[in-house]
Amino acid sequence: MKIRFYLIFFVFISALGLSAQDELKTSDNQSYESWNALHLEYEPFDKLSLSLEAQLRLKSTGDTYNMSFFEAQAEYELKPFLEVGVGYRNSDRLDDVGKKQGHEKFNRFFGFAQAKATFNRFDFRFRALHQVKTQRNVSDDPKENSRWRYKISSRYNISNWELDPRFSIEFFMLNEFYSVEAYDKFRLSLGSKKRFSNTSALSFKYLFEKEVGIIEPASYHILSLRYEFLFQEKSE
Repeated sequence: MKIRFYLIFFVFISALGLSAQDELKTSDNQSYESWNALHLEYEPFDKLSLSLEAQLRLKSTGDTYNMSFFEAQAEYELKPFLEVGVGYRNSDRLDDVGKKQGHEKFNRFFGFAQAKATFNRFDFRFRALHQVKTQRNVSDDPKENSRWRYKISSRYNISNWELDPRFSIEFFMLNEFYSVEAYDKFRLSLGSKKRFSNTSALSFKYLFEKEVGIIEPASYHILSLRYEFLFQEKSE
């Protein structure tokens, strides 16, 4: 069973990776963004984590403001190698393209499962997430979509060094669990985290996102900064 699972997983990732490599050959429609977030996390007891995040996204083209959102998430460790979670995001996005412009508001509900493992100095994680996004306050043809997202991430633990490098690649599948036709974009990231204490840290990373499967795909270069604060129950 394990061999069959790893074989299916390898074929799945290889197909997406080859398509992503082909799409990286073009460089049209590039834009630059910054994502700035405040992340609060609370651990009421062992294995359960509750978090709130507020994020502001700015862009280099058109109006500077792109999007802001508030997100709530709960995550539970079922096994030492497996985590599950659910969450909700309330977002506001500025549509400044075309004749009909203005702020668009969305609800997003999501759930995920994440497997994790350690090999030598590497920490590996694979997350499968499903999200349903619907537009609020629109009765006539509201925008909505559901996606599957598959993310592989890794961290390398360097001895006597605080800024361990972190890498991830994520594939987005529109509406379907797996289909080459449904695969519509990917996202790469490279960064690190500076921990100031046991309860506060700053995560920073560069992200590259690109659409696929269309004639003129848009690509995005993103700088992300996230301030993180952790609150834990004091042990008696």
